[in-house]
Amino acid sequence: MSPILTLSPRRNRVLLWLAAALFVGGMIWAAREVLLPYLLGLILAYLLLPVVNGLDRRMPARLRGWHVARPLAIVLTYLLLLILVAGILAFFVPLMAGQISALIDRWPELASRVEDWGTRGWGWYQNHIPADWRQTIEANLTGLINDLIKALQNGLVATARRLFSTISFVIGLVVIPFWLFYILQDESQVKEGVIRVLPLQLRADLVCMARLIDDVLSAYLRGQLLLCLFVGGMATLALLIIGVPFALVLGVVAGILEALPFVGPILGAIPAVLVALLSNPMSALWVAVAFLAIQQVENLLLVPRIAGKSVKLHPAMVMVVLVVGNELAGLVGMLLAVPITAVLRDLFKYLYLRFLDEPLTPEAAMASIRAGKEVQLGV
Repeated sequence: MSPILTLSPRRNRVLLWLAAALFVGGMIWAAREVLLPYLLGLILAYLLLPVVNGLDRRMPARLRGWHVARPLAIVLTYLLLLILVAGILAFFVPLMAGQISALIDRWPELASRVEDWGTRGWGWYQNHIPADWRQTIEANLTGLINDLIKALQNGLVATARRLFSTISFVIGLVVIPFWLFYILQDESQVKEGVIRVLPLQLRADLVCMARLIDDVLSAYLRGQLLLCLFVGGMATLALLIIGVPFALVLGVVAGILEALPFVGPILGAIPAVLVALLSNPMSALWVAVAFLAIQQVENLLLVPRIAGKSVKLHPAMVMVVLVVGNELAGLVGMLLAVPITAVLRDLFKYLYLRFLDEPLTPEAAMASIRAGKEVQLGV
């Protein structure tokens, strides 16, 4: 008899799962560059799935009986997405292009003012800062600037050039809409198929843990999108009222940087304050006040309702995980650090409740976490 057959069936299944996981993981890692369009497609499917499911539920029973309700819901979702993209291209992009062009035209003037201020600041720096302090500061700044330039050249620029110049990436972008259609169409069948191949003893726990992960990620992603839109829109409106030039560009920058937890609002306010300071120094104070008011409204009204329910991390913890995420994976690590930390926290709570002397059932453990009950780490 073959030696492998002498092992227990359960151990054989574990070995088979490990071998399959290693093989699939190795193939994905080897082809990671050409799989970027499909990763973007999965993210888009994750965001569009609630819209498709909502339209599907509202389809007439006759269409559902003809098995065309789901495809029609997907087509309608595609049309809504195309209308949104067309609106952005027709109205938003021309405005942005005009303001960017105006910014480029005024750049020499703004650069001259910055240079003038820099000259004054450099004189004060030379006259008031001791020589040994200046040497240390200049050495650190030089190293920081060189590191940033090297990271940009070797990281974002090189990666983007390598990815977007490949034929596989272009083919992937063409295929993605059709591939995404099948993913949205057969979403329930895919879930059922995955569940059926899971080990029976672990099936309930793995399903509950997957739902907890989905709770955090879906609420966080959609919540961050709403917060970015709110901050970008309110910042643009405030800058227009104050009369700051390039209001749309600065508002978009503030909205994008809002995706960075805790530090994003500060980074988003800096360009607007600087442009206001260069154009009309008196308006810089009003811009700072406006951004502070926007952040207060966001923190008091929106964050507890939109993002707070999914993350619930203390600001001190957020700062720590952002530093760790930046150290491990740069900008991508900063974007993913908070939701990953929240996911790990909920998984730890779930497993703790399942490992008690009198463990809760999988459904009860998940319900306890969803209800926001604190896990008592007693003996």
